[in-house]
Amino acid sequence: MSQEKADQLVVIGASEHNLKNVSLNIPRDSLTVFTGVSGSGKSSLAFDTIFKEGQRRFVESLSAYARQFLGQTDKPKVEHVEGLSPTISVDQKTVNRNPRSTVGTITEIYDHYRLLFARLGKPHCPECGTRITSQTPEQITDYAYVDALNEACMILAPMVQERKGEYRKELEDWTAEGYVRARIDGEVRRLDEDIRLARYEKHSIELVVDRLTITAEEKSRFTESVEKALLLGNGLAILHYGKKTAENDTKNQLEQSPEKDHLFSQLMACPSCQIALPEMEPRLFSFNAPQGACLSCNGIGQLSTFSEEKLCDPELSISEGAIKCFTEKGNLLYTKVDQRHVNSLMNNFGINDKTLWKNLSVEHRQLILYGNTKMKLGVSNIFRFPAQFLNKLEKQQWAGFIPILQFVFRFVKGPLEKFQHTSVCPDCEGKRLNKMALAVRLHGHNINSLSGESIEDSVNFFDNLKLTETEKIIGRDIFREIRDRLHFLNDVGVGYLSLERSAATLSGGEGQRIRLASQLGAGLQGVLYVLDEPSIGLHQSDNKKLIRTLKKLRDRGNTVLVVEHDEETIESADHLVDIGPTAGQDGGYITAQGSIQNIIQAQESITGQFLSGKEQIAIPEKRRRPSGKTITINGASFNNLNNIDCEIPLGIFVAVAGVSGSGKSSLIDGILKKALNCHLNPGSKDE
Repeated sequence: MSQEKADQLVVIGASEHNLKNVSLNIPRDSLTVFTGVSGSGKSSLAFDTIFKEGQRRFVESLSAYARQFLGQTDKPKVEHVEGLSPTISVDQKTVNRNPRSTVGTITEIYDHYRLLFARLGKPHCPECGTRITSQTPEQITDYAYVDALNEACMILAPMVQERKGEYRKELEDWTAEGYVRARIDGEVRRLDEDIRLARYEKHSIELVVDRLTITAEEKSRFTESVEKALLLGNGLAILHYGKKTAENDTKNQLEQSPEKDHLFSQLMACPSCQIALPEMEPRLFSFNAPQGACLSCNGIGQLSTFSEEKLCDPELSISEGAIKCFTEKGNLLYTKVDQRHVNSLMNNFGINDKTLWKNLSVEHRQLILYGNTKMKLGVSNIFRFPAQFLNKLEKQQWAGFIPILQFVFRFVKGPLEKFQHTSVCPDCEGKRLNKMALAVRLHGHNINSLSGESIEDSVNFFDNLKLTETEKIIGRDIFREIRDRLHFLNDVGVGYLSLERSAATLSGGEGQRIRLASQLGAGLQGVLYVLDEPSIGLHQSDNKKLIRTLKKLRDRGNTVLVVEHDEETIESADHLVDIGPTAGQDGGYITAQGSIQNIIQAQESITGQFLSGKEQIAIPEKRRRPSGKTITINGASFNNLNNIDCEIPLGIFVAVAGVSGSGKSSLIDGILKKALNCHLNPGSKDE
């Protein structure tokens, strides 16, 4: 291959889709933009020819054993492609709609967050908020010798904490083991006394292991006593300090100073609440792992439950089919519960089946839907022998339609979803994680609050974070990866997103830019990237960030091919390929290529005519008048919307504008579309 050809990607005779035997040379290690009207053949050349051929050649280079798992890729309709590098496609079609996928999991930043919190997070009690530390006897000794040197100290082992009982046998056993004193309900008493405790009252008992003055000479004895207290107290020990003023007063002072207690734990547990934290490992902070996920919603952050609003038509009576989840044959969906059960229910509980649902009493509606007794539901009485329900109904016992449907939903999900209402999980408040994971903090943040910050704010947080020397050593590589990936996301113009944002709510352009940031983080060189309109959905104010990112990819020694309509991106390209002149059968030709001037000078190029200003989008002189009707939205608070009110006039073309991430899609797609769907299609799952 000549040096000239080595610096170029050569395509000869491309005829895929509507391409007309296209041949062209594309400079390597450059930013090349494919322009042209929609349907002219841009994607056919960039994706279906160049990318597909690169992918096919990569698969063919593998062993026969590896190829059997990847499947066979058909050769595109092209005579020859020369100078191909390994190809990577970043398109708009692969946004993950899994409810467990978030921006953080897609970019793998959340994985680094999990590792960071497992290594450097500070656990706290989920109930009282107390910092939880695990201390050795030596560390407890060192603390006491710094905090209370030359003070009198009583070392106690907590044996009973706020529990009912007389504890006669325990007191006798401790006496037999040689212990002399115990602090019972705050009062130090000798064990050889006649101690009688009220059987049905709660008591706290701490065994006195040792009493001494904290001096250098007593350090070895002090450590041994702490070890013994920790052993007796199942990992807990209490140090009770009292100022030593006179030898004879020491004992009395120690016994009358409960405010001087210092509780220590050898375990990762709250000394006060007795809540033990699990081992600090990355999976504790994963909402996709049982160790970290909220038990109620299993890490989804939302609960779907059957609701009266979805199941029942208030304008119909029971006999007219007020309960919607019955088939035409009269069976409750996917069960053998039928009209016989409904009739028996009405008769045995004295409910008029001719009364409109909305006119039934609250008690009757609750009875029909939720039942009046908890019954064991299973395959037998729901799917096989529903007569068991009839026997129970004769005794005025009913399980309720909603509990029955909840059981059925375990086996048949899709068709029943339209009767469910989706709401934020009340236990985790949509945070997806359990209390244990959320109780671990790093510089004032738990992992959820840090993930909830916008990427732009997260960049500022990590850039300005003041670390201790220990944190620098342990987290050096983790912090570097997190900072780099956050900067890449900010650079491609998605700094307004948060890492907890669900992947299902991302637009095609946002998903593509996030994957583009991931490619930047990969740091590959000598790769051919093919992108499909990365600027789509991006406000012009953020366009320069995207263009800088594309140039960064190029400057690393990669060839970047972009299918694009955006004027600013076209003007920033090193090389342009305009395909046209029009769409479909009349397209598929290269009308011009080279610099922007070459495109402008080409008479057949529609793109060139718009770039030169010869053609423009006409602005209408007269605007259509509204019909006078409006759609009013009050108190919109979805995603980042801050309780906004707005009116949308009907009968005209309405545009909702604003910078990327301002809340346009949240208002129209997240609120208005779902509200209209719910209104026009009452059985829909949209809320």
